[in-house]
Order: sequence, then C-alpha cells, then structure tokens
Amino acid sequence: MERQTRQRQAILDVLRKEKRPLTAEEIHQLGKALVPRLGLTTVYRSIKDMLEDRDLVPLRYPGQPTRYEVPAPEHIHFICNRCRRLYDLPLPQADVTLHLPDGFVAEGQELIIFGTCAECSKNR
Repeated sequence: MERQTRQRQAILDVLRKEKRPLTAEEIHQLGKALVPRLGLTTVYRSIKDMLEDRDLVPLRYPGQPTRYEVPAPEHIHFICNRCRRLYDLPLPQADVTLHLPDGFVAEGQELIIFGTCAECSKNR
C-alpha cells in the first residue's frame, strides 16, 4: 500500500538530488533541509515502508553500511576507498559469461568498482 507523505517525498527528493545511494543517516541529515522536524526514527520507518512498496531498494556490500536508492535499470556502483561514499555510475552493466558449477543458476550480477572518487582525487 503506497502512502505518500511529506517524509517519503523528502526521502525521494534527497535521493534524486544526490544521484547516489545513501545511508539512512545521510538521508536524515539531508532530508532535514526539506522537512526540518524530520526525525531519524521516521526516516527508518519510512524507508521500511518504501522497501515494502518497492519504492526503494537496499544495497548491501561487505564492510559497508546499508544504503538505499530508487529502483533503476542495472548499473555499476563505485565505492571510494577514501571517503567510503557509494556512487551510481551511468554505465550499463557488463555482460559477463559465467561458467557456474552444475546445478547453479545465475539470477543476476553486480559489478562494483573500488577506487578514488573525483572529489577525493582533487583534494589529494
């Protein structure tokens, strides 16, 4: 059941403006500029509802906090080794031929690139 509230709209607006997956804490900090009384508990509750409604998808990578993004066609993610931010790269997912053991069935793939983002590179 989709419920559009000011809080949910603020979360979507923040994610679209930043153009990268964000943690709940980042969403909270940036969302307060749009809804000054936005609480962290409300952000978590809204994220939970939005995940159930499929308005958001979670990104979980080892050693990284869970981040959230608006569903989009398959794309590549970039993790900066310096600032630890996660970025969406506007590149199509590479088609990798897999040679899986018998009985294994691939249902998708994810390409993650690690390195230094543009902002950290210029601040070196």
